[in-house]
Parts: sequence; structure tokens; C-alpha cells
Amino acid sequence: MSLKTLQDKAIKRMGAVKPIVKEKVLEIIEEAYNEGIYVLITDGYRSYAEQDALYAQGRTKPGKIVTNAKGGQSNHNFGIAVDFCLTNKEGTAAYWTVNKDWKRVAAIAKSKGFEWGGDWTSFKDNPHLEYTGNITITPEETKVGSEIVTTPSKPSGGNTNIKAYQKFLNGYASKAKFTKLVEDGYTGPKTKTAYVRVYQHLVGVSVDGIFGPKSKKAAPVIQKGKSSATWIKFVQGLLYCNGYDPKGFDGIFGNGMLASVKKFQKDKGLTVDGIVGPNTFAKFFA
Repeated sequence: MSLKTLQDKAIKRMGAVKPIVKEKVLEIIEEAYNEGIYVLITDGYRSYAEQDALYAQGRTKPGKIVTNAKGGQSNHNFGIAVDFCLTNKEGTAAYWTVNKDWKRVAAIAKSKGFEWGGDWTSFKDNPHLEYTGNITITPEETKVGSEIVTTPSKPSGGNTNIKAYQKFLNGYASKAKFTKLVEDGYTGPKTKTAYVRVYQHLVGVSVDGIFGPKSKKAAPVIQKGKSSATWIKFVQGLLYCNGYDPKGFDGIFGNGMLASVKKFQKDKGLTVDGIVGPNTFAKFFA
């Protein structure tokens, strides 16, 4: 996986973090990459609702407790925190073992003004980095001890809306000819291939997982008040996977989704009309 791909993924997954945080995280990824360490950002900005859903895990919902912070109590809600794990050169796996490479990334982060959750004593959060602006060590001060296996901040699903989208896509696994996805809430190569294949099945072109001229030509027009719930949910999922928030995965083209589509179009240099047509689909699948 190229450095640019890792950084592009990070930008999407960080969402609306502070510009300084985005800048520093991209530097961390680059420095680690130059040392043969591949950093995968798994989370960034969270809404209060997303934070409350994480807080409920292990309390009122199934799973292990992964945070002590409710909505408004986590620095993820204020755009100054990210979570990470490590991946391989191909970007096909996610590793959660806190080894010398993991600690090296933490050291690089601390040299750029981040605090590492692995240093906390009351509630260790090894994937967590939050920006304070305080440089506590130099990058060379990496401490390497025994390996431990950490728990990702979102072990049972990552983004809940992406998880719902993966479940939606899995309903087409047979017809779109792909192996069912692990519904983990993270957008990776398999999820991207799956949503291209489902798109091709829905528009009635040859299903090969590659968005080419024929796929683009067959694109429907999805707009508020005129599209089916199936297509609306499909586009809502694409927005979440590309780092945008349509305010729900519910098949309803509301004002939140309209604003999200327009923001995506503006960011991608498209005509900003809130209508999802061939050019917008092409950017989703780029």
C-alpha cells in the first residue's frame, strides 16, 4: 500500500478533526512509513451520538466496555483525537498487538505533540492519540518492552452506520458475486469492492467490481423526493464510507443527506446541486 493511500484513508476516517491534528497525523504516517511501519487510522472525529453508542457498549448494549467517556466527554468529539492500528504492506490486515512498531508510532506521535492512551494508568487505550501540543519526548526515545494485545476502541463494529451498510451490502452478496463482508464498521478494500459490485448489480451491468465507462453510463439519478429507499440507503452508505455524515442510514433523503451530498460535491470539485448522478458516483468510486 502506498503512502498516499494510507494518508487518503486517514483523511477520510479522521473526518472533521482540527487542521493541525490532520497535518500532524499525516506526518506521523509518513515518518512511520519511511521506517517500514504502516499506520492505519481507524477513527477520528465522533459525533456525540456516536460517542454515546460506544459508551453504551458493555453497559446497556452487548460487548466489552471500550470507553469511559459519554458524548461530550471524549476528545474525539472535539476533533483533537484519533485511533490507529497497524497494517501490512498490502493493507490487507489490521494488527492490534502493541509491539516495538506500535510503540515506535506512539513515540513519533509524542514527538509531535500527541498524548498516547497507552501511557494512561486508569484506563489504557492503546490505539488512542490525542493532540495536546506538548512535545514530551523525541522520536528516538521509543521504549520497547514485552508485547501485549490491545483492544481497538471500536472492537465490535467501528462506525455503526458503516456496519449497517456492510449488512445491507451482504444482502446482495450472492447476486453481486462477492464473499460476505465482516460487518466490522471499517471501510477497507473488500467493502469498496463490494459496494461497486452491488452498484453494478443494481444498475444491470456486468458485475466485475471495476467502475468503468459502462458502469458510469448506467448510473441512476438519486435526488430528494424522487428516489427509492434502496438507492438512498446505497448512497448514504457511500457517504459514510467516504467520510461524510448524511445523518442516518435509513433510506430517507432528508436535509442532512442533502447537505452531505453537497459538501462531498464541493470537496470533489463537482457541480454542487445535491443530486447524485454519474459524475458524483464516479467520485464515490474513485
